[in-house]
Amino acid sequence: MVITIKLRGSLIKYFNGQREKTIEVPLDCSAEEALKLAGIDWPKIENFGFVAINGKRVMIYDKLQDGDELKAYSKISGG
Repeated sequence: MVITIKLRGSLIKYFNGQREKTIEVPLDCSAEEALKLAGIDWPKIENFGFVAINGKRVMIYDKLQDGDELKAYSKISGG
């Protein structure tokens, strides 16, 4: 199946400055697996925040479906 991964915030550096990538992933693929297939080893990224599928915040282990849009956000801090 084919999905689109979009990176937000400081994570775009992991796609060499590009904000999105369309990739093919296996059926029953989780958000975590899709990120790893795209070269994003999220547990090793200190400022990794959260993921959303089709605009809804989800758990990293939630499953994707064909055509989904997976967004990964960096942590945001402020004061």
